[in-house]
Amino acid sequence: MKHLLTSALAICMSIAVFAQTADQWFETAYAKYQSGDYAGAVRDYTECIKLAPDYQQAYYNRGLSNYYTGNYSAAAFDFDQVTKLSPGDAEAYYWKGISMYDGGDKQGAIAAYSKAIYYDSGYIDAYFERGFTKHDLGMYAEAVEDFNRVLEMDPSDVDAYYNRGLSNYNLENRELALADFKKVTQLDPSDQDAWYQIGYIYNDQGSYNDAIEAYNKVIALNPQDGDAYNERAYAYYNLYMDEEACRDWKKGMEVGDENATSQYNDKCNK
Repeated sequence: MKHLLTSALAICMSIAVFAQTADQWFETAYAKYQSGDYAGAVRDYTECIKLAPDYQQAYYNRGLSNYYTGNYSAAAFDFDQVTKLSPGDAEAYYWKGISMYDGGDKQGAIAAYSKAIYYDSGYIDAYFERGFTKHDLGMYAEAVEDFNRVLEMDPSDVDAYYNRGLSNYNLENRELALADFKKVTQLDPSDQDAWYQIGYIYNDQGSYNDAIEAYNKVIALNPQDGDAYNERAYAYYNLYMDEEACRDWKKGMEVGDENATSQYNDKCNK
C-alpha cells in the first residue's frame, strides 16, 4: 500500500511539473534563448503561446529565436503577429523586414521597414536597412535618399557613407561616390574596401598615380589582396611602367588572383 501511495504521489508531482503556466514557459524559453539554445526556445515559446495566444512578447521573442535558427519565414510570421497585437510596434516591423530580406522577399522587407519608419521617424537602422535593400534591388536613387537620412541623424556612420558611395557609383555620380569613399577613409583609415573603391574610381577616370596611392593603402592593410595587385598593375601599365606592372601581376598571380594571372601571362610572360 505504501508503495502504491508513493507511485501515486510521483504521478501527481509529474503532472504538476508539466502543467506549467504561460509565464513559466516564457521563463524557460528565455533562459534557453540566453544560452543560445534557439530551437529549444522556439519550442517553449510555442507552449507559452498555446496557453496565452495574445502574449505579444512571446511572439516577439519566438521571432528572434526563429530568426537565429535560420527559419526566416516563421520569424516574419511571429513579428507580424506582434504588429497585429500592437500595430505601432516599430521594432517588430523592423525585425519583420530583416526576416523577410534574409528569406528572399526584398520588396516585402522594404514595406516592413517603411512601416517601422512610419511609426518611428527617427529609426536610423530601419532607414539604413531600407537603403541597403533598395540598393540590392537596383533602386540606387532611392537608396541614396535613405542613406542621406541616416547621415543626417549620424554624420559619423561609416557604413552609410560606404553604401551611399556604392549607390552613387551605380548612378554614375563618380565624384559623389569618390567623396563618400574618401569620407570613409577619414573616419576609418583601415577600411581597405573604401581604399579599393577609391583606387577603382581613379583608374576609371585615368588618374593612375592617385589610383596607385589608393592601392598602396589596400596592399599595406592586406598584402594578400590579389585584386588590388591586379588593379595597381593596371595603373602602372597605363603609365608605361611595365616592370612595376609585371611585378604586381606576378604578385597577384602568386596569391591566386585569376585576372592577375591572365594579365601576367598575356603581357609579361613572353
